[in-house]
Amino acid sequence: MIDEKALTDLAKKSLKEWDLDVQSINLHLQSENTVFKVEGKDGNEYALRVHRKGYHDLDELNSEHNWTSCLSNAGLSVPEAVATANGEAYASVFFNDSDEFRYVGLVKWIEGNILNDLILELKEKEVSDLYNSLGKVIAKFHQATINWDVPKDFKRHSFDVDGFVGSEPFWGRFWEVKNASDEDREKLSLIRKNIENSLSQLPRDISSFGMIHADMHSQNVLIQEDKLSVIDFDDAGFGWYGFDLAVAVWDRLDFTATGCHFDIAYEALIAGYLEECPNTQDIIKTIPTFLLMRTMMIIRWIEDRPEAGYEDFIPVLIKASIDQAKDLKLSLIHI
Repeated sequence: MIDEKALTDLAKKSLKEWDLDVQSINLHLQSENTVFKVEGKDGNEYALRVHRKGYHDLDELNSEHNWTSCLSNAGLSVPEAVATANGEAYASVFFNDSDEFRYVGLVKWIEGNILNDLILELKEKEVSDLYNSLGKVIAKFHQATINWDVPKDFKRHSFDVDGFVGSEPFWGRFWEVKNASDEDREKLSLIRKNIENSLSQLPRDISSFGMIHADMHSQNVLIQEDKLSVIDFDDAGFGWYGFDLAVAVWDRLDFTATGCHFDIAYEALIAGYLEECPNTQDIIKTIPTFLLMRTMMIIRWIEDRPEAGYEDFIPVLIKASIDQAKDLKLSLIHI
């Protein structure tokens, strides 16, 4: 793992690509990607994102900005890319005294409070209002996708049947998780098989399946007065719209770290979505299936990132997956 000093040195070095007159640069977040907050001497603020190695190639990153530009043009508050001095969305910057590099991007800073940081202090009416607004925002995301002509050179991953439960799913083979008993792995394998059958029957037309954020949980939603902004498009790809809705409310489930107000948030999210996208009940009906899918995906995501320190949560997620599958009648034998 690259240490903080090396990443900070790389970030400072990369700013030369934008020809910015910088007042300050400070580490804001070090997760899978590393984000620095940059203040220019002109008073403007930016987020400089150093992308993790091997997750997306340059074509995929440029495609991300292509789609966020589409969303911005549709009136949505999303990160706005700042081009380098050479007119590019990203720079390839090498670590000092190394042949190893990272892709680095710069976007305008978006102010706001993180929804997840507020959720435990909010009253029920506030939760309802916020998730109603979030449902409308997600609806506008999907409307923008429906009205968008995908460029021929656009490149992004897919959360389709293969992406969820194929032989090499995007977030890993959750049914082979090591921190589980043989019995639990057998149960997860059965659920995988049954959910694969369910997903295979879902439509793939543009009214149901297209570019989605795919990670719009409450840490990626910012609140500033009555305005909601969405950040972190690293996992954005093609997928079913119901998955976007499921992810947005998944961390309200009672077994999650900040789980609370699930019923209120769920009902408000759906109401807001239907207000902007009426006659989409078929999408709404898929949300429980995708809530289960999200639970199972997180199992392997955690196991593959031991440095995050969430491994004790895996048994909780396995139990939750089995319970959710029972409710959906996706666990037909041995459970």
